[in-house]
Amino acid sequence: MPSALTRPPLAGKEDAAARSGQLDAFLLAWAEGTLREALCRSPQLDGRLYEIFGQGSRVNNTSVDHGSDIDLVLMVRMPFKSNVEALDQRGLGNFRKRYHADPYDWDDFRDDVLAALGESYVARMGRRCVNVHAPDSLFGEMVDILVATEYRLYSAFPEPGVEVYEQGVFFRDHNGQSIVNFPKQHRRNGDQKDLRTGGRFKGAVRAAKRARRLAERERMIAEGGAPSYLLECLLYNVPDEVYQMSSPGEEYRGAVEWLRWCHREDPASFAELQCQNGVNQLFGKGPDQWEACTAATIVEVLREVRDPGPVAAP
Repeated sequence: MPSALTRPPLAGKEDAAARSGQLDAFLLAWAEGTLREALCRSPQLDGRLYEIFGQGSRVNNTSVDHGSDIDLVLMVRMPFKSNVEALDQRGLGNFRKRYHADPYDWDDFRDDVLAALGESYVARMGRRCVNVHAPDSLFGEMVDILVATEYRLYSAFPEPGVEVYEQGVFFRDHNGQSIVNFPKQHRRNGDQKDLRTGGRFKGAVRAAKRARRLAERERMIAEGGAPSYLLECLLYNVPDEVYQMSSPGEEYRGAVEWLRWCHREDPASFAELQCQNGVNQLFGKGPDQWEACTAATIVEVLREVRDPGPVAAP
């Protein structure tokens, strides 16, 4: 029979997680509403179809900081970027029947968004996101905005009105480098895996982030050397049964041990790990890819670091 002393703390953790999720949902809705209000006054954006949705650790429920940023994606739907050149001749012909060239581009959308936000705030482009500077404003303090155009990764276009693709986002960083991400798939797959593993997957991600922080503090890894996205993707590749067989609180240790076994005993499979979005490979030469040897080193460091556990809110 389970000890009566063990159940209340677990319930408390579940209640705290629920409260945190409710707060994050409220903050996301508030941030989205504030952004829409700022954009709706722009004549340049009037008539442009765009979508706003969340990404990042607060939306994915993998945040370990109560004050972490709210990451919003502001994506214009038309025109879009695509890999249309990968279609066969029939698909390419159907694409051209369905769509016509539009000179409006990501740069135009970015400039229009900056102008619209500039009516209410001081807005500047950061490394990838628009940073809003507004003294005494929670919106300026907490919200980062990724300005993007829709990206369509086509697999087929059999008829003019029938197209098969994965929807992603396209944007450029401060160096002008083109980047394509798939944040909706990342979030969906993470939520499904967490459900299949009884919450252990995201618990392991949060534990890895806490361990990463300690490793940086002890200079075991360089600051920024283990990005949150890399950690989450690594842990997503751990088989569900590893999490399901772990005792509550031990999922992080079991996942790290599996990753260590994989890169040592089956390096070919380790090198082929996918991103959590299920579309991209995790390792490669792309802007959001890493070297397998770097990830293996991070896994070895995480194995040495004991998860310090969550820090109570002040």
